[in-house]
Amino acid sequence: MKTKQLFEKLTENWQAKVICFGLALGLYVVHITSILDRKTYTVPLKVVADGGMYPMSDYPEYVRITVRSTAENIAETLQSDFTATIDLTKYEKEGSFSVPVSVHLSPKLLLMDPFEIKLNPESVSMRLEEKTLKYVSVAPSLSGEVPHGYAVTKMSVEPATVEIVGPRRAVDETKQVYTSAIDVTALTSPKTFEASLQNINSLLAINPAKSYTVHVDVAEEPLVKKFTDVPVRLLFLPEALEAEGESPKISFDVAGTVPTLEDYELSESAVYADCSAIDKVGTYDLPVHITLPSYFQIENQSAETVNVAVRVRRETQSESAGR
Repeated sequence: MKTKQLFEKLTENWQAKVICFGLALGLYVVHITSILDRKTYTVPLKVVADGGMYPMSDYPEYVRITVRSTAENIAETLQSDFTATIDLTKYEKEGSFSVPVSVHLSPKLLLMDPFEIKLNPESVSMRLEEKTLKYVSVAPSLSGEVPHGYAVTKMSVEPATVEIVGPRRAVDETKQVYTSAIDVTALTSPKTFEASLQNINSLLAINPAKSYTVHVDVAEEPLVKKFTDVPVRLLFLPEALEAEGESPKISFDVAGTVPTLEDYELSESAVYADCSAIDKVGTYDLPVHITLPSYFQIENQSAETVNVAVRVRRETQSESAGR
């Protein structure tokens, strides 16, 4: 009897009681919502491509995760507590797909209540192609210019190749990858640099070695300088004798390098003929001597010898006539 009376009491005016319960629940929800704080985190988006497909189109590098919870909970929440991924493992055919973004929370966040998250975007549209792998060469990337008079003669990278992974077409079109920029502005001698790799195609993954070494050979640029109609000095001619007419002249080229030869000028005694063996009037065929620094080479010399006519010095003749 008592149970029946209790049931009748509970069901009496049940419509009003349901309405009151709903209003109370609504007020509770409004109250809880009003005391919740909000904070947005920008989280890197990781692509899991362990299957046979790989993204061929660009995709966002980050997603935004908005959290609603109590101030105490949000104060304990860090960006590192979230991991955002898109998993391509289940896709087996090429085509365009809307791939959902998955968010993984750290264990401490799972214990927080209330704790709500909102993800933007919730899915990513991308085109998938067959995943391909190949090895390509590594090319050094230079910045700046070596000083005037110098030139880069050779470059090499170690290791010389690198593995790239990505969608079929992007991999097929990639012939080489480049190192990070190496500044050669002040380089005047060979040098070895440590370098990383730059990925010029965001669709490709590069599996580099721990480090790359780039060896750059630099040498002085060659230069050939022409010397034309250079007077041949006649040295060691006895005082009583003199050469008739103007001094003989020759032309020649000097081979060297830009830094050493560009501003080089001949000294007055650089080109000469040795007259020390002459002791009387006559005509002589004398070898030409050219004195230059050892790092120069003489080329295209117009004459190896010069013809010199020697006579008695006029002052000497006048003195003899006066006597």
